[in-house]
Amino acid sequence: MDSDVSAEKSFDALLPRLQVGSRILLQTHDFPDFDAIASAYGLMCLFETYGLDSTIVYGEEIQGFSLGETIRTLKIPVTRMKDLISRDDDQIIVVDSYPGNKNVTLLPRGKVKAIIDHHPKPSEPFDCDYTDVREAYGSCSTIIYGYYCGSSFQPSKNAATALLMGIMMDTNYLTRGVGPADLEAFSGLYFKADWITGNYLLNNSLSVRNVPVFQEGFEHMRVYKGFCFTFISKETDSDTIAVMADDYLRFHEVAFSVVCGLNQGELKISARSEDPGLAASKVVRRALDGIGFGGGHVHMGGGTLNLTNFHGPDDLYERFRAAIDYYIHEVN
Repeated sequence: MDSDVSAEKSFDALLPRLQVGSRILLQTHDFPDFDAIASAYGLMCLFETYGLDSTIVYGEEIQGFSLGETIRTLKIPVTRMKDLISRDDDQIIVVDSYPGNKNVTLLPRGKVKAIIDHHPKPSEPFDCDYTDVREAYGSCSTIIYGYYCGSSFQPSKNAATALLMGIMMDTNYLTRGVGPADLEAFSGLYFKADWITGNYLLNNSLSVRNVPVFQEGFEHMRVYKGFCFTFISKETDSDTIAVMADDYLRFHEVAFSVVCGLNQGELKISARSEDPGLAASKVVRRALDGIGFGGGHVHMGGGTLNLTNFHGPDDLYERFRAAIDYYIHEVN
C-alpha cells in the first residue's frame, strides 16, 4: 500500500524507537472523535500482536451517543487522563493530533516518542524520535491500516470495523478529502470488518431529544455569499453540531457552513466547506484569532471558544463573515 511513503514511516520503523519494559500510552486529542479512537485502537491491537501492551488515553471526555456506543460495542479500552497516574518513563504516542495544537493536553509526565497524524502541522515543529504526518490522507485510520499492510498481521474484525468507521466518518462516507490511500484502505478493510454493526452505530448518532436543537438551528440560520451560520443556545454535544454542519451543505445555496453550540461552559464550533478556495481550518483559525482556537482540514474544521471571550452570536457571525471575505478576496 502507498508505495510513495518512505520506509521510515512504517510500524517497523516505529518499533525500534520504543524501549521494551516502559509503558506505551496512545494519546488522542482531548475530545476524541471516531478517527482518533479508531486509530489508537488499531495501533493498540497491532502492538498486541507483537506482544506489547499499550493504553489509549484522552484528556477530557467522549462526546456523543454513537461514539460511546461504539466503544462499548467493540469493547475498546479507553482511559481518561485524570484516571491515569503518569510516570517519567512513559512512552507517549500522540495519535490523530500534534503536540502544540490546543486540542491536545499532553500528559504531565513521560516523553512523546512518536506522532502519527494527518492534520496540517502547526507552525512550531515538535522534536521527537518518530513523526508520521500525512496531510494528504483523509483519515488517520488510513495510516494505521498501512501499518498493518507493512506487517505480517491482519487487523481483527473489531479493529477493522473501528478503522473503517474512522475512515468513513472523517471523509464523510468517502465524499471529502479522499485520496488513493483512503480508497485502498476502505477496500482492504470492508470485508474484514463487521460493517453491518459499524453502519448501524454510525447511523444512530441522534436522538429525538435533538429535535429542539435542530429547530433552533433553522430558526437562527443566516446565509451570506454561500456561507451558512447558525448559533445554538441550548446545551448540546459536538456530534450533533457536526451533523448539523454536514447537513447544511445539502442546501444548494450553501458551500460553507458553521454551527456554533454551547457545550459544558464552552462554545463548540464545527465548520464544513465544499469550496476548495475556502479551507475550513483557515477560516476557523482566522475567525477565532484572539478569542479562541481551532483547526482541521480543507473540508472540515472545528474550534472552541471560552464563554468569557464570547460577545454574542452577532459578533461571532461577523467574525466568520469577515474571514470568509478575506479568503474569497485572497483567492480572487
